[in-house]
Amino acid sequence: MGEYFCGVCGFYDDDIEKAQYQCSDCGICRVGGGETFFHCQKCGSCYSVHLFNKHSCLENSMRHHCSICYEYLFDSMNETTVMKCGHTMHTECLHGMLKHEN
Repeated sequence: MGEYFCGVCGFYDDDIEKAQYQCSDCGICRVGGGETFFHCQKCGSCYSVHLFNKHSCLENSMRHHCSICYEYLFDSMNETTVMKCGHTMHTECLHGMLKHEN
């Protein structure tokens, strides 16, 4: 029924180029490949391995809305950025804000 199947979520997908993986700590399927992300227990979400031991932990930081577009970040399909303060927002929203000098 699909090239990717998650028995936990019951999720099928034919587009495996998204590199879907199940994060048991998040409890959902994510995209981008499990080898390129780690789950931060304090933040309560998956982040790029480039941020391992290099981000300011903010408890449940991804369980909020983007401060620009107000989409819920935890299950968003859009890339997020972790600010130095630990807060998160969509990368595209941040770039748009900076482009308009806000």
